[in-house]
Amino acid sequence: MDESPHTPRGWLVALADDAGVEWFAAAGASPWLGRYGIAPRDDDGIVAARVAIDGQPFLVAVQDASFLGGSVGERHGRHLAALLASARATRTAVVLLLASGGVRLHEANPAEVALAAALRELVATRAAGVPVLGIAIGDVFGGASVLACATTRLAMVPGARLGLSGPKVIAQARGRSEIDPDDAAGLGALFGTEARAAAGAVDLLEPRAPSLRAWCIHHAAAALPLADAVAAMQRPLAAALPLACAPRLAVDADGRVDVPAVGGAVDATALCALDAALLALPPAARTVVLHEDSAGHDVSRAAEAMLLSRYLAHHATVLGLLRAKGLRLAGVVDGTGHSAAFFANALQADELYVAPTARVVAMEPAALARVIGVPAATVEARTADDPLLGHAAQHLVTLGAAHALPASGLP
Repeated sequence: MDESPHTPRGWLVALADDAGVEWFAAAGASPWLGRYGIAPRDDDGIVAARVAIDGQPFLVAVQDASFLGGSVGERHGRHLAALLASARATRTAVVLLLASGGVRLHEANPAEVALAAALRELVATRAAGVPVLGIAIGDVFGGASVLACATTRLAMVPGARLGLSGPKVIAQARGRSEIDPDDAAGLGALFGTEARAAAGAVDLLEPRAPSLRAWCIHHAAAALPLADAVAAMQRPLAAALPLACAPRLAVDADGRVDVPAVGGAVDATALCALDAALLALPPAARTVVLHEDSAGHDVSRAAEAMLLSRYLAHHATVLGLLRAKGLRLAGVVDGTGHSAAFFANALQADELYVAPTARVVAMEPAALARVIGVPAATVEARTADDPLLGHAAQHLVTLGAAHALPASGLP
């Protein structure tokens, strides 16, 4: 097949040998969308299969941008995590064909937890020596962009865009003088395939079957061990930033390392300095405690120009490398776990604990209301006691994604 595929199943068929495609069971329909008057779909916007590419086995997942922008709901995220876990167990290379606006904000809390679990599985799969390749076949934003940048190798097809904060989000936060959401040429120069490829962040890949198949075979075979890949990524990421002192991370007598919360907005400089410190931990370190309290990730044109998603993905990968080396990772939400900063940090821990007054925020209520098409007053009311949208971190305990922090501290 030499023509560009146009549907999720078309992409899969384009990749596969003539022997065909072994389709996986559907992800399952979201139980949450009915409250918004949205008809759920049995595949929840993702299809997956086992295929052979030039005789080599691969597990492939394709996101469907035609369903709620490819957003990752709880079932969608769980399906992706299960695929990655299966790949690790069977030592089968993975290809993720990505087209997603990120976490599905209609079901924000369980969806963010599910996508964070998929990111943990992705890094664990790489740590096990199994390559996970990514191809952006459409727009990839939000948490999905962090997932994309955490892959072994990432490509984009022409016309795709990649970034953490979308143009409308940046314009809302900073004004249209920062970015014009209607300037197609300007947005392409910032988020587009050619711009990302020119910066060395991705490969430019033509959406034709021979190109897709050859790229997958080559980069699956060329994958580095995770430790080598992390070291190779740390150098250019650090080189692109002003010099910054790595925080001093002390190891106590029990091997515990407390990583302080950022407090303000999380930017590339803070992440890269922290990763340098984590990679330099001495052998005496046994437990890393990630304290979470931030204003979220940096939302700006400058952050997108340097592709903040890559820095967040690298941070999550560094944490996964520590886990693979046998360190215990514990997250503690002391204040606010906010958006992608929380997603790539404390939500990547083996265990998550939340203080009684802690909050979790996928998106601020006014912006969330615009995205999901619900009156702002309704969203504001739901941030108090709704398990899907509520900001009280105790909702994560109810969802089984966190533990209440004991008064005596971490167990």
